[in-house]
Order: sequence, then C-alpha cells, then structure tokens
Amino acid sequence: MKKIVILWVLLLQACLAWAGGMVAGEPQSFVFTDKGYFADKPVTVYYYKARSAGPDAKVMVVIHGTERQGSRMRDNWMPFAEKKKLIVLAPEFDEARFPSRLFNMGGIETRDRSKWSFQIVEHLFDFVRADEGLSTPDYVLFGHSAGGQFVHRFMLLMEAPRVSVAVAANAGSYTMPRYPGLMDDKVPYALDEGIVSPDKLKQVFARKLVVLLGEADTQTDAANLPKARQATAQGANRFERGSNFFARATAQAQKLGTPLAWERVTVPGVGHDSRRMSQAAARLLFDSTK
Repeated sequence: MKKIVILWVLLLQACLAWAGGMVAGEPQSFVFTDKGYFADKPVTVYYYKARSAGPDAKVMVVIHGTERQGSRMRDNWMPFAEKKKLIVLAPEFDEARFPSRLFNMGGIETRDRSKWSFQIVEHLFDFVRADEGLSTPDYVLFGHSAGGQFVHRFMLLMEAPRVSVAVAANAGSYTMPRYPGLMDDKVPYALDEGIVSPDKLKQVFARKLVVLLGEADTQTDAANLPKARQATAQGANRFERGSNFFARATAQAQKLGTPLAWERVTVPGVGHDSRRMSQAAARLLFDSTK
C-alpha cells in the first residue's frame, strides 16, 4: 500500500510540474503516455530546457544505453543546451515495459509499424512541439550503445522521420543495409525488402546519419556486448561492427547507384563512454553553427 501511495504522489508531482509547460533552466522530468499500441507503456522523459530557449528552440532527443538511465543521458547534454538554445528530451525505456526486442530492436520483427517503439519518439516530438509552441519542423537524434542500435534502426526503417541529423554512437549490433538470401540472417540483423524496398533504401541513404565510433571501444569480453551469433559475425568488438556496418552501406549504395549521405566518424582515445561520446557528437553537430 505504501508503494502505491508513493507512486501516486510521484505521478501527481509530474503532472503538476507539467501543468505550466516545461521549466526552463532546471533538470526536470515528466511522464509521456503514447496512444495506440503503447498506451499501457508510459515513458518517463527527463528533459532540460535552456533558459534561452524560445519558440525557435532546437529539439534534441537523446537515447540511453543498456543502463536505462534517461537522467544520465540528459545530464550529458545539459552543458550544450544553453549555448545552443536546446530542449533536450531523454525518454527512459525501462526494461520491464521495453525488453530488448522493443528497445534496441525497436519491435521491427513485425511489419506493423504501429508496434515499433520508434513511433514513441515521433509522437513525443509532436507533443512537446505543440505544448511549447515551437516552430522547428524537425529534431536531432542521438543514441549511445543500445541507444545507438535504436537510432540507426530508426533511420533505416522509419517511413518519414522528421530528423535533421542522427548520430548512432558505439552500437553493439546492427541491422545491415542488405537483403539476405535464403540461408542468410534476416530481420533484425538484415533488411526485409517488404519494409524497405531498394527504392526506399535509396531514400534512406540520402538521410543524414553519422556512425560515431570510439576508437578505443574494442573490448571483446564486455558484459553488455551483444553475444548473439549474428552480432559476433559483424565484428569482434563495437568498433569493428560499426566500421563493417558503414562499409556494407557504402557497398550497397554503390550497387544501387545512389549517393550515400552517411558519415563514419571516429573519436580517438575514447571507449564505451556515453559522456565523452556525447561531447564528441555535440562538437560535430554544433561547432560549425557557433
């Protein structure tokens, strides 16, 4: 009974905090409940709204890794928020409601897009944009580790994501941008032509995606490194897997005769570190817009 009362108090506090819109200049959170398939899976969204953020503010959605701590990912990006007039949103996909098939893999084992957890990010953006009266038509997307898995699959498979640029950092496994043969690995480790046709893949290759890899992210025995046969076939460690993913995309784009707008960027001296990879991503995304 005591636990139930505490939960109700926390929920009431979240509702009251949101009643007046986002609080600027303070790390805060609110509970977002999507409609449809995910209506029974509320998501706590940790956020930071810069004091300088007005109707023209940019929205940054940042996705945590296997630690499942949205607050940590939000905090990683707070130092850049004031400088760049950002609203940082860090949804937390807890393991009870979002096991790996719904988080890392996005739910893509089904062709029913309404059951993909990627939809939550798009709908969260709609909610915040409307509630804050923002003029921005799109948002920036970043994910580290398992969040990097989420982000690159999001960019590969979503129909029309409103993402200006996405950064997938230090992912442990990938959906390779290729079409498997009869005996090859299939979804979620390769594409389903029924979801992403060759013509659609050409459009995907035109999207702005950065594959960001820490050059020291080379452990082969890390506890949270995906060990599935399909994942290990992509490389011995995260650095190899990310490099092979980008190489496969390059080859597939050449095969289709289409340009590849993606980039592979490496970060010297950095391993599996969400804070330092966030810093590297921020420099990459915003330093040219000072």
